Amino acid sequence: MPFRRRPDAHLRAAFDDAAMALGSTLDAAQRPAADALCVAASAAGLTADGTRPHRSAPRGVYLHGPVGRGKTWLVEVLTTQLPSGAVLRLHAYEAARRLHRGIAAHSGTRGGLDAAINAVVGEARALYLDELHAHDPGDAMLLSRLVRALPARGVVLLATSNYAPADLLPDPRYHHLVLPLVEALTATCVVVDVDGGVDHRALGHGGARPRWCTGAWLATGTSAQLAALGLAAPDPAQRRQLLLGGRPLWALAADPHPEEDDDDGDGSVRPEPTAHLHFSELCERPTSVADLLELTDRYRTIVLVGVPPVTASVADAWRRLANLVDICWDRDVRLVVLAADGAECALEMPITDGARMYSRLSLLHRT
Repeated sequence: MPFRRRPDAHLRAAFDDAAMALGSTLDAAQRPAADALCVAASAAGLTADGTRPHRSAPRGVYLHGPVGRGKTWLVEVLTTQLPSGAVLRLHAYEAARRLHRGIAAHSGTRGGLDAAINAVVGEARALYLDELHAHDPGDAMLLSRLVRALPARGVVLLATSNYAPADLLPDPRYHHLVLPLVEALTATCVVVDVDGGVDHRALGHGGARPRWCTGAWLATGTSAQLAALGLAAPDPAQRRQLLLGGRPLWALAADPHPEEDDDDGDGSVRPEPTAHLHFSELCERPTSVADLLELTDRYRTIVLVGVPPVTASVADAWRRLANLVDICWDRDVRLVVLAADGAECALEMPITDGARMYSRLSLLHRT
């Protein structure tokens, strides 16, 4: 029987140390996930000695499981132990946006997709795609090309998702469009189910974002509650038009987006840009993921008012709200929501990812 090389001992110890720092230990599902990540990093030559023990293209790791199981935390523990700049972390939404932009930039030229992939990956030796959910068929088809292109470039894929590859985009009307991505993931990655039955996020074991946790979900929010958060209800005269993706969107109020903190040259630091938006304007219109990414490029606090009871709006609007929560969480943007109901309403929304949305909202101040 051939000798099987154990994962890098230093990396294995890092996972145990990180769990211990949280007053915890790796659970029965996290341990094999950590081992798979160590093996992938070693095979890709990302460990301390920098050597690649195998000539073949390294296999990536795809971690999937319910919310709060520590998937993102596991990958982030690994990346802290790897050389600076070796790992490029992108939310899957952002990876798709960069691919779309790269393809548009090379429109009409041969090899445009390859050039776009090169621009996305750059000099990274590992690509970490967080929250690879592929709810958009067009994004799923682009991401499949990206995933298949990585091994030839010597780049290892690290991915997290709430879904096993075969369960991506479960809508039977569109599932066939995600099959190329499913095949690419299973061909290039070790797939690990991370479900030890423990919601570590609910226990406070990592995963939080510091700015996100200063946000709030305010049921029937008041001016006094906003004031307690350092915010004020906007005056009607503050209403202004924003352009997202070249399309107009009306904000109840929105700060100018300064290029520099010290805009007045007096040494003072300006508050982070804030936008106040109404649910009907942001979520009940055809706002795309790209629009939400652009919005959070500009503003570090989003105040969303007028969120109605679940039965008072349509599924598409709730999906856009879920996208906003995902993007603000990933980018650590402060989100303050004034709603008719408590955050538990996320579990009643006609969307696929209500549990993930509620898990994140549970970390906000709530009334």
